[in-house]
Amino acid sequence: MDELVKDMKGIDVVDDLKDDYLSMNSKYVPVLIELKNFHKISPKKSDKKMLFVDGGNSILFESASFCIGLVRVGAILYSKNVRVSRNSKEFYVLVKIRNGEYSVNTYPKTSFDGLMFNPEDESLRDGIEKCSLSRIISVIRRFIEIEFAYENSDSADYILMDGTLEARYPSEDRYMEKLLSAGKTCALSKTCSLVTRNGIGIIHKLSNIGTGAWYYYPIVKSNNPLHKSEIYFIKLNRDSAYSFRFEIQQGFKGNPEEAIGMLAANSNDPIFLGYPYGLIDVDQYARISDEESKLARTKLSVKMGKDWNKFSKGLTSTNAHVILDKIRF
Repeated sequence: MDELVKDMKGIDVVDDLKDDYLSMNSKYVPVLIELKNFHKISPKKSDKKMLFVDGGNSILFESASFCIGLVRVGAILYSKNVRVSRNSKEFYVLVKIRNGEYSVNTYPKTSFDGLMFNPEDESLRDGIEKCSLSRIISVIRRFIEIEFAYENSDSADYILMDGTLEARYPSEDRYMEKLLSAGKTCALSKTCSLVTRNGIGIIHKLSNIGTGAWYYYPIVKSNNPLHKSEIYFIKLNRDSAYSFRFEIQQGFKGNPEEAIGMLAANSNDPIFLGYPYGLIDVDQYARISDEESKLARTKLSVKMGKDWNKFSKGLTSTNAHVILDKIRF
C-alpha cells in the first residue's frame, strides 16, 4: 500500500490552459481549450416549461434462457421551478432466446414488442462476453425514456434527458431521430470519464479553470451520425462542487442560454447543489424500489399457481451470487 500511496502522490494533475484538446474518437473534431469559451450563466425563472425524463428498471426473474423485468418511465413538467404535472408508464419485459437471438415481449404490448437483438453485437457485449439477457432490459428502458419524452414533447418548451443523446444500441437511432425531430432536447450526464489529450479528466480541468457558474462551449464538433448533438460542460451553481457534461441536440429550435439559465435556477436545492432538482424528482418518481420488486415477484408467483414450482427451478442457474451476497461470517 505504501508504494501505491507514493505513486498516487506522484500523479501530475495539470490545471492550466496549456495547449490541450478533448480526446474523443475520429468521429469528433476537437476544439482548442481556451479561456474565451467559458460563458457566464444567468439563472432564469422562466414561465416556459421544461420536461424532465428518466426511467427505472428491476430484474424480477432470471435464468440462463430468459429474463423478466419491470420497467418504469417518468416525465415531470416544471415551470418557474414549480412542478406542473407528472405522468408515468410501466410494463413487464420478457427477454428469451430464440434461434440464437434475444427476443423481446412486453406486457402490455408496446412498440418494443417483437424486437430482436444479436447477443454478439459489439454495442451490447460486455468485453469479450456476449450480451446478457438482463442487459436488454436496460436497453428497453433507454428506448422507453426516448419514446416517452417524444410522446410528452408537445407539453414542453424544453426536454431534459438523463445521460447523453448518442444512439448506442441497435435500433436506438430510430427512436432518437423521432425525439430530435421536436427540436427541444437536451441531456445532462451525472458522470463523465472523458479526458484531454494530456491525460487530464475534462471535468477536473474545466472545473479548476472556470469561476462562478459557467458553461463551456465549443469543445468538440460531432460528425457522428448516431450522435447529433452539441457538447457542452456546465457548472450550474457557483457554490457547487460539481460540473457536468451537457448536450443540446443539433437543430435545436430553442435558445441554449435560456435553457441553461432555467436549469441553473432549478439547481439550488441543498440536497444536491448544482444539479437540477427536476432530475432528482423524476429519478425518485421512476425508480423501482426493492419493495416494489418483491411485491411484483410475489404477485407473479401467486398468479402462476401450481406452475410456480416448476418455473422456479429454472431460476437457480444464475442466482449463486445472490446467495453468496447474503452470507455473513
